[in-house]
Amino acid sequence: MENEKMLFVPIEQIEISSQRFKNWKDSKVRPKFDLISEEVYETLKPKNISNEIIENNIIGEQENLIQRKKMLQNLGQEPEEFAYERAIGENDSVYSNFVELILEAKKKVGRIVIKNGNENLGYATGFMVSKKLLLTNWHVFKTKEEVDKSVIQFFYELDTKGNPTKSSSFLLDADTFFFNNEELDYCLVAVKNTDLNNTKKLSEIGYISLDPTLGKLGSEGEEKLNIIHHPNGDYKQLSIRENKFTKILHTSIWYESDTSQGSSGSPVFNDQWQLVALHHMGVPKKDAAGNYLDKDNKIIPKNGNKIDVNRIHWIANEGIRISVIIKHLKSELPNSEYVNDLTAEYNILNPGEQLLPTPKEDILTTQKNNVENGEVISISIPGNTFLKAGSININLSTKNPVDILADTKSFDQKDIDILAEEESLRLEKEMDYTECRGYSSSFLGSNFNIPFPELLPDYNHHVLKINNSTSSTLKYYHYSVIMNGLRKMPIISAINIDGNPKLRLDDTERVDSWIRDKRIDLDSQLNKDYYSKSGFDRGHMSRREDANWGKTAEEAKRNADLTCMYTNACPQVPGINRSDKKGLWGKLEKVILENGAIKEKGQTGKISVFSGPIFKANDPIFKGIQVPMEFFKIVIWKSDLKTLKITAFKLSQINLDDAIDYEKLAFDKNAEFKEYQCDLKHIQEVTGINFSNLFKFDTFSVEGNEISEISESILHESIIKK
Repeated sequence: MENEKMLFVPIEQIEISSQRFKNWKDSKVRPKFDLISEEVYETLKPKNISNEIIENNIIGEQENLIQRKKMLQNLGQEPEEFAYERAIGENDSVYSNFVELILEAKKKVGRIVIKNGNENLGYATGFMVSKKLLLTNWHVFKTKEEVDKSVIQFFYELDTKGNPTKSSSFLLDADTFFFNNEELDYCLVAVKNTDLNNTKKLSEIGYISLDPTLGKLGSEGEEKLNIIHHPNGDYKQLSIRENKFTKILHTSIWYESDTSQGSSGSPVFNDQWQLVALHHMGVPKKDAAGNYLDKDNKIIPKNGNKIDVNRIHWIANEGIRISVIIKHLKSELPNSEYVNDLTAEYNILNPGEQLLPTPKEDILTTQKNNVENGEVISISIPGNTFLKAGSININLSTKNPVDILADTKSFDQKDIDILAEEESLRLEKEMDYTECRGYSSSFLGSNFNIPFPELLPDYNHHVLKINNSTSSTLKYYHYSVIMNGLRKMPIISAINIDGNPKLRLDDTERVDSWIRDKRIDLDSQLNKDYYSKSGFDRGHMSRREDANWGKTAEEAKRNADLTCMYTNACPQVPGINRSDKKGLWGKLEKVILENGAIKEKGQTGKISVFSGPIFKANDPIFKGIQVPMEFFKIVIWKSDLKTLKITAFKLSQINLDDAIDYEKLAFDKNAEFKEYQCDLKHIQEVTGINFSNLFKFDTFSVEGNEISEISESILHESIIKK
């Protein structure tokens, strides 16, 4: 090993870390954001880090274990129960593929040589987190200029005979990308594409995927962590399963570890080799006088307000949580391609670029155009079809659009799903919302102004803001939404419905393509993976059919298509969502809203509707997210007497039907959903949405303050009033 070098860090930074440990080391519960005192909060919150970055970073113990188990199931590296027992401290064995996972992970970790010109100033650890970016600590490179001619050395390690292997050194490239943060002590810097000897490409190294999902760690005091590092610039070392996870805080985790001095910038992994933290520092050993001590109990001299971190002997260790780093990066650099690449979903064993077939619709469109133009037809077939058993049949006709037919063995559902997913990702990225005007408050006439509802003051803490904006209202065609960032669902969706047949020109077959909204944090929205094989429908809050109106058929279809937003949906079982299955939510929409919006002589054919979930603290959890059991729908219309009328409904899915995996949710199997009409004040009480300006128009009356159950015919009559 080369001569030891010094790496000075501010003493204040070490003391802040120590104070966090002191405040929470004896705590037996996870410090949930909304339960901590203001005094303790100040010790947790880094300077200049907004509340949005640390809010909702910790879920309860039970919810976390559910999420942990689901994550283990999705990874599929080993039997789920076997891995789960290890996560809660009941098993110390690992399968042999644990070794292969280590081999893959360690390739991406290197030794940083901090240089000023040709002089070596010190050493640290860093690791690749995308095709271009390296992650290490802020205290390694405090400024862009400090990077200078520093390099990252991969394969700086010993072989099986104890001899040094041939390493590859890559120059860091701060001019291409550099971003760091002192409070969270992280630094991202680009790396040159080829090593100094022009013999190895950076793409051959690969990278460690960053997963922002919560639930990568099990029980405090039980789950073991793994660290790969170059302590004090030494050859690569591994600290395997001797690092006990002890505490989770809003921006960091704590662990007992044997990490040596000089491990700054090391990756911290769980047993599945998912990255959970960036090793930061910890609690230093001190004497009675407060002097910092090294491993030999010798006093480490201070250099002004700094100290050589390489010599400190740590008695506890802290790592900055990867999910927090990602959240902070997306907040600070929302439009950076480099930052967006960080959360690309690649498997740790296959970190290279994924090559996907051309989307099926594009293939068919191209071939159709070629036929019509009399051109030679070339057929594109997904490459993986040639690796499967079965035959490919291609039928061509110059009289009809080209049909490309593959039997189920050569073009199976997995291929179709890949194509659909690619199309959704393309739509997410390219969707233009600039022409979306959203819900109109004057839709029912200039004499009837019905503003988009606002939340009561006590209910604003989980509202999701639009990126780089103070607004929280997402506007689409004919409807608007406010999102709950914790539940990842809409709080309310408000839509204007016009039943005029002259505006209902779209007669195309319905095709739903669900996407997330790029204007807000993508990780704060549910997605395809959540609904997949869940038994839940993506239950529209504002219906597709209700937005399907416009001046042209194309405009109407465009408006309808944009209701298929994850921001406009909640998990609903088919028994409540689908009208063709006698679902009450779908039935209410179909019977009342469609009939109520029919344009007849003397009537406007216009309705405005507010819909949304009713969130409760005891809602059951599915895949780490609480699922609302009740929903509201408020219908606003103008009667034939030109007066405004409003009625509200509350529907329940307290018991789920057989379409849901009961063991996942632990619900009774006896399904019984009920539809309720209720007063508007009750909806305000249970949702926290302010409807007070509409109370006087409510058509419902309550006797004895009880919500009455009514039949479909009464519901129909209460709204239509023919």
